[in-house]
Amino acid sequence: MAWRGDPVWLADILREEGLRVVEFPGWRDRGHGDFGDIWGVIAHHTGGSRTPPSEIAYGTAALEGPLSQLHLAQDGTVTVVAVGVAWHAGLGAWPGLPEDNANFHTIGIEAANNGTEGWSREQYDAYVRCCAAILRRLGHGADRVIGHKEWAGPKQGKWDPGAMDMDKFRADIADRLKGDDLMALSDQEQRELLDKLRRIHFELTYGFQSRVADSEYRDTIAGYVLNSDAADFRNEQRLRALELKLDRLIEAVGKTPTVIVGAGGGGGGGASGFSAGSIPGGAGGAQ
Repeated sequence: MAWRGDPVWLADILREEGLRVVEFPGWRDRGHGDFGDIWGVIAHHTGGSRTPPSEIAYGTAALEGPLSQLHLAQDGTVTVVAVGVAWHAGLGAWPGLPEDNANFHTIGIEAANNGTEGWSREQYDAYVRCCAAILRRLGHGADRVIGHKEWAGPKQGKWDPGAMDMDKFRADIADRLKGDDLMALSDQEQRELLDKLRRIHFELTYGFQSRVADSEYRDTIAGYVLNSDAADFRNEQRLRALELKLDRLIEAVGKTPTVIVGAGGGGGGGASGFSAGSIPGGAGGAQ
């Protein structure tokens, strides 16, 4: 079910996303009324590189604040300035949103940027993270992020956020959301998984004492396994070398003349002698 009501969770989910978050004084009570259902996010640039969060919170002489719920600095710091409806969208149209009434159905992010200077890695990455965190909480995909220029370009001539390809921006948000398998687990399941990962990390990195008596050797489980594998390999090489030596010895023995050593009898007087087959002329004497 889609979220209904003010996004009171903004600061919490942004911190969980790893962002630097500042809570502007009074943000929980600031807004032009309460949300109904929240469709998604509209991305903006402020028009100035150093627009302060206070301007987004309090507004200008031309338009009363808040002008969005979030302010995004160039260093990636996110300031939550309001929880209620903000005047950020104006007249416009987009599939899925009521015409000319996006303020009551979208969270606005105003990024401090003049629209032509480009986007630093820190600011762009934080922008992607902000949108992903919000969409994750709302249960929506990256298609629920649009640029102000997409919403209000035809009716107001808006071009923000400038120098940003919205299709690529949405693709980067989608990539960020792909890593959300853990979010499908309950808090208890996540804690159990974390405990298991910590145990695995411990067993892979802790130096265990050798079980050999009087040995002072210590190593990780992986170290012991690898050392055992190396020892097996060395033993196998030694066995192959020994087998080769035995083969050569057997071959050498097979080529050596046969020697008969015995007590002897008859006319031999007990002396040792070669076998008849090994003496030219054989047993018949000289020829």
